[in-house]
Amino acid sequence: MNLPYGTPIKSGIDVASVDFLALLKELLAKSFNGYLCMTIKGLGGIEEGIILFDNGKVVASFYEYFKYAKTMFGDQAFVRVMNASVAKEGVIDLYQLSNEQVQLILAFNEQAISIPTEKDYKNLKLNAFSSTFEDQVKPAESKPSDVEILKKYKIVDAAASEAPKKEASKQQTKTEEEMQELFMEK
Repeated sequence: MNLPYGTPIKSGIDVASVDFLALLKELLAKSFNGYLCMTIKGLGGIEEGIILFDNGKVVASFYEYFKYAKTMFGDQAFVRVMNASVAKEGVIDLYQLSNEQVQLILAFNEQAISIPTEKDYKNLKLNAFSSTFEDQVKPAESKPSDVEILKKYKIVDAAASEAPKKEASKQQTKTEEEMQELFMEK
């Protein structure tokens, strides 16, 4: 996602030391135009959440899992940003934008529009960081096939040379059984 750089207001704020809801209220009181970028260390790696503000109100959200190359937008992203706000390791950066820049971001990222209500904030339980959101975007693990395991340990050539021997042995056994049946019938 491309966002204009904007004017840095605060950077490197420790996530663990911030009352995130109080920060959101402060930005609302100041009619802040811009975005908050939160980068945290999740269980699977680096995650980044972005909240866009228009006159202090949250109007859009983005959340990206770099390890899985997955980006969430809108309400799904907002909930993840709120979850990230209680992470133990991470930083918050604030960038101020003009009102026109905010409107352009909204116009080009309609899927990210998310305007939470006061009720949405109250319904969120922000006790500890939860990895359940990350579990939802992880690709399903598949069991490797026998050939893949053999390739991994570089013994696929040995397995390939064994297969014709086994097939020849099976064919010889089948031929012997057929010959015995022929002689027994007479």
